Amino acid sequence: MFRYLSCLIIALFTISAANAVDITALKGGRIIDGNGGAPIVDGVILMDGERIIAVGNEDDINIPTGTKIIDTNGMTVMPGLIDIHVHFDILGHSDYNHWFGKYENRMRSDIMPAAAKAMLMAGVTSVRDLGADVSNIFWLRDQVNSGKIPGPRTFIAGPFLRKTATAFVSDGYKDTWVIESPEDAREKVRKLKEMGADVIKTQDEALSQEELAAIYDEAHKQGLRVASHIYAAEAIRTALKAGIGEYDTIEHIGEYEATAYDDDIVQMILDQKVAMAATIIARDGLRQIIENPELTDDPRWIRDLPADLYADVRKSYREVDLTDHPLYDKASAHRAGRMAKLRQLKEAGAIFTVSTDSGTRANPHHDAMWKEMVLMQEETGMTNMEVLVAATKTNALVMQQQDKIGTLEAGKLADIIIVDGDPLSHLSDMRRVKHVIKGGVLFR
Repeated sequence: MFRYLSCLIIALFTISAANAVDITALKGGRIIDGNGGAPIVDGVILMDGERIIAVGNEDDINIPTGTKIIDTNGMTVMPGLIDIHVHFDILGHSDYNHWFGKYENRMRSDIMPAAAKAMLMAGVTSVRDLGADVSNIFWLRDQVNSGKIPGPRTFIAGPFLRKTATAFVSDGYKDTWVIESPEDAREKVRKLKEMGADVIKTQDEALSQEELAAIYDEAHKQGLRVASHIYAAEAIRTALKAGIGEYDTIEHIGEYEATAYDDDIVQMILDQKVAMAATIIARDGLRQIIENPELTDDPRWIRDLPADLYADVRKSYREVDLTDHPLYDKASAHRAGRMAKLRQLKEAGAIFTVSTDSGTRANPHHDAMWKEMVLMQEETGMTNMEVLVAATKTNALVMQQQDKIGTLEAGKLADIIIVDGDPLSHLSDMRRVKHVIKGGVLFR
């Protein structure tokens, strides 16, 4: 059992071989169930093993004699957060060529386990990894989902589907499958399905409309959703014409300086029910750290990473002038236009997810989710409750896991976080996740 569990916590969550599973109650807190309704005050959640068996008010829930009680008075109890865009193989370093060139051989031993634990401790109980080396990410998913490594429930895309291979990794690091034609695209989607991929990721605006159409159509036939990494408005239009569909996601929506999308783009987004994945923090985090390098001294970053990896990440910001980095220029010069487009889409009624791109430059796993949620509220005009629902229920829909996770309801998995604060008043309270429960097991 993990070092951060006390003996008392272990006792509360140990399953007795002789007595089946015990019932545990979370009692006294404010429950936000993920459905968007009014919070339940003086709430009770009963868990039997990995499942929730009852949710309600203290006056309405009978707590059986002998039930183990966890006191949640003064705190907020809500579904575990779901991040639909993460990367386990990077930990915030500014220079990808350096990172992959030096540390490819430490993915399994250090990097991926550190990322998994950091996300879980931040209250993220389910994630979708959108691009990594094939062998490593399938290994990581199996290790986490079997309980061998602490981390969030993991769903994966496997490799990026692109026209060209990524330039910052070696030939031996297979994070890209190159698409040569529409027929090749279909074949690769089918192959990924056979291998057990949970989602398909496209990451190249050079893919033709015909190739994208083949990817979208084949993925949908295989029961898979698609996440498309797209920046330019014309590329978004191409993807929409190619058939990107319901609860597929456009990753990094809003990029560039223009302050609005053309009406036809917005209308197709609405008609096709495509979900918006803004990843605001993936740019803003870089801007924040370049302008405030002391943020690299966050003790949680030090806690989460092996000492030498942390030192290298810190050095990549503290000993290098990144003010002329092209992504810093985008983060600054494009910000106003990007936020205007996000607000345009929100006001039009588009579906919004919470999607962080965590692990990317200056975007550490311990901070990405709560910062993205705060930025979404500030920049789109979403209410705090709308953001919380997007980070739980909507993201479960995107991952086709809505029958298991995303809301606190009887029969669903007991993926629950306990927050020391009230995120309906201050979304920044999401930084203060006091306890994380995944499948009925308390990890902190």
